Formats: sequence, C-alpha cells, structure tokens
Amino acid sequence: MGKGKIKIANPLYDVVFRYMMEDNKVAKLFLSAIIGKEIKELTFSPTEYSSKIGLENSITVTRMDFNARIQEADGKETVVIIELQKAKFYYQIMRFRKYLGKQYQNPQNVDQNDNPLPIYPIYILGEAFTEEPVPVIRVNRNYVDVATGKTLTEKHHFIESLTHDATVIQVPHLRKHRRTTLERFLSIFDQANRSDAKGHILAIEEDDYPKSYRPVIRRLIKALQTPKIEDNMDIEDEVINEFNKQAMIIELEREKAERAKQREKEERRAKNKLIKKLASMQMSAKEIAEIADMEEEEVRRLLKE
Repeated sequence: MGKGKIKIANPLYDVVFRYMMEDNKVAKLFLSAIIGKEIKELTFSPTEYSSKIGLENSITVTRMDFNARIQEADGKETVVIIELQKAKFYYQIMRFRKYLGKQYQNPQNVDQNDNPLPIYPIYILGEAFTEEPVPVIRVNRNYVDVATGKTLTEKHHFIESLTHDATVIQVPHLRKHRRTTLERFLSIFDQANRSDAKGHILAIEEDDYPKSYRPVIRRLIKALQTPKIEDNMDIEDEVINEFNKQAMIIELEREKAERAKQREKEERRAKNKLIKKLASMQMSAKEIAEIADMEEEEVRRLLKE
C-alpha cells in the first residue's frame, strides 16, 4: 500500500530552488540526473544581485544566478549554469543570452591551466515553447566532416569552449509523462500538483518518486518549515505580477503601433489609387496635389512608380 501524498515546497520558485541546491548532496543528485553523468565534485557558486522593478520601481527583487562547477568521474570539468523561468516574459531569451555571454567572458571559468571550461546550460521553463509534449529536450552537438558526413568522435577544447550542449525542461509537459526515471524525478516541478491557492505547495505521491532521489524530497519538505522562504515566495509572486503587468502594457503598445502602421498603409494605398485614377482623367500633377492635399513633387514621384 502506498504512503499517500506528501507536501513539498514548489521548487519552481527561485527561493525554493536556491534552498534545495544549497545542500551539496541534493545539488549533485539534481545535476547528475539532468546531465546524465556521475558528478565527482561540485562547487556551487550562486551569485545574488538586486534590482528595482515596477512602473515606479516599487519592488526590489534579489535574483540568484546558479553557477556550478562540476568534475565528472573521468576528471573532466564543466561549468553548469541553470536558468529558472517561472513565467513567460517577452524578453527572457535575450536575458538568457546575456547571462550565457557573461559566463563565457567570466575569467574564473577556466581550469588549472587557464584553459576555458565547457559551459552547460540547463533551462527550467514554467511555460512550454513546443506544441509537442516533450518534457525534457537534450541538445547534444556532433562534430561532422562536411565532405564525408562522417561524425568525428574526438573532442577538442577549441570547439568545446566556444559551443555548448544544453538541457531544456518544459515543466507543463511533465504533467502526463512518467516514462523514465528522469521524468519521475522531475515530477517535483509538476505544477498540476499544486495544493494551495498560491501555488507555493505541491502534493506528490512519494511512492511514485525514485528512491535514490528521496534526499531531494526531504530537502523540499524542510523548505516548508522555513518561514522566510514562504515570505520570499510571496515577494516572487508580486514580482511576477508586476512583470506580467508591464509585459501586457508593452504588448498593448506594440499592437497599437501595429494597428496605426496598418492604417497608414491602407490610407497610403487608397491615396495612391486616387492619384492614379485622377491621372487617368488627364488631370495635371498640380491639380491632383490640390485634391489629394499633397505636395506636387510627391504626386509626380508616385505617378512614376
């Protein structure tokens, strides 16, 4: 008989995810599951920065950049960055690119011989971007000989340092998929399991969760017992609401500008049609300009098109 539902803090919240990853054992379990490799050593270096948002800069938000330096079982080192995006923002791709660029420029992301380390991004998205319900997308590069089409097996630090693999997790598509151990593990993000009005708490079936990853569950249960985390989740809700308001304003302004542009095109098309019709009636450019309320030179230019 199953143990039934257990309640955990929602790790799609930045503050909860941060708390979860502050436990080195849990962070190792999480990252090794995502990248599909055993992690021997992990140095987790989150960076906090604050900024004001809102139409009147009314909210100060502290954001965490997740930057982990891992050593795999074979001794290979990689910098893993994690981007957690709870809501759908119009500028999120540019923000991801900007952060990724900073990691490539970071002089600390080198090995003991000052060689640039490979960078592996993980994107956890609260909004899906594919119609096809694919919960986890893993991007694996190949080296291909263009002349022969042959895939090269030897890796080189030049390419590894300038390009990257990646994993994208689309949280909404986790809802109906428990096909693999990884998908079962990632059920901790499934928002269909929200059990309170705010969405701060998820209720999951403990028996559905892989035993080897139970430390992650225990860490998320512990997060519920930390009052400060609940307060910070409320702040995150305010931030997301503020961002959504601003995004709506931006979208409305964009639509307004687009409608104005379309009206201008239609007016210009109608005026051009009128000019050509008047010209077919043997009217002079000067006469047409007076009727159409235009400059004579502009009428002459349009008649030549």
